[in-house]
Amino acid sequence: MKKLFIIFFVLLLAVPAEQLLAQKGVWSIGIEGGPGLSLIYGSESVYSHSKPALSGAAGIFGEYGFAPHFSAKLALEYERISTFTDNHSALLPTGGRLRYNLDYISLPLLVKWHTGRGIGFFVNAGPSISMLLQESLWYYPDTRKEKAANETNAYHLINLAATAGVGITVPVWKRILLSLEVRDNLGVLNIRSGTSEFERNSYFSAGATKGYTNSTLLLVDFCYQFGGYKGLPCSPNDPDFQYIHK
Repeated sequence: MKKLFIIFFVLLLAVPAEQLLAQKGVWSIGIEGGPGLSLIYGSESVYSHSKPALSGAAGIFGEYGFAPHFSAKLALEYERISTFTDNHSALLPTGGRLRYNLDYISLPLLVKWHTGRGIGFFVNAGPSISMLLQESLWYYPDTRKEKAANETNAYHLINLAATAGVGITVPVWKRILLSLEVRDNLGVLNIRSGTSEFERNSYFSAGATKGYTNSTLLLVDFCYQFGGYKGLPCSPNDPDFQYIHK
């Protein structure tokens, strides 16, 4: 799975340098956000039988079309990554589950390939660097929830993920576009810096602690486009030629 993800990521970034330097394109600004499912996995002693939990992301972005069918997108997002695990803590009653919540500020930088007139199709990929705001641990004995611990100091400040997505774009009004995207963020760094006090006093405290993240998001975005291509090296009589007016 990781190998296929990395191959897709490298192929999408393999854009000829001449196109990047020679073309002028379209600028877009917008907002995006949506729910998802995430998973934290790693050391069996801590993330025993990890299960996906509801997560999500929301933020703003800017996008620049540097060549026909290609654009670069930079976003600033608030992102939550969560997971459920079976409860094996000596500090809590038996039964129930633990939920780990990680709150990040994320900066995904994506290269996008898009095609189609009217309703369009796109794929994108790139790195996403995230800064941890806080981590919290919650105990779910039944339908209630209770805060068990705050373990932010047991996590690294920075996380890095390989990101890829596919989606469709629909024009809704002149220069306003609506997009729907399925995006996956695969963490490539160990997010754990050590064992927390809660973990040291629990049954699952033995051994080094490692953790990795994965989240899949369903994102909706609205963007406003302005600018346009000039002097494209192709004839206006070419049926594939698409001129974007100012």
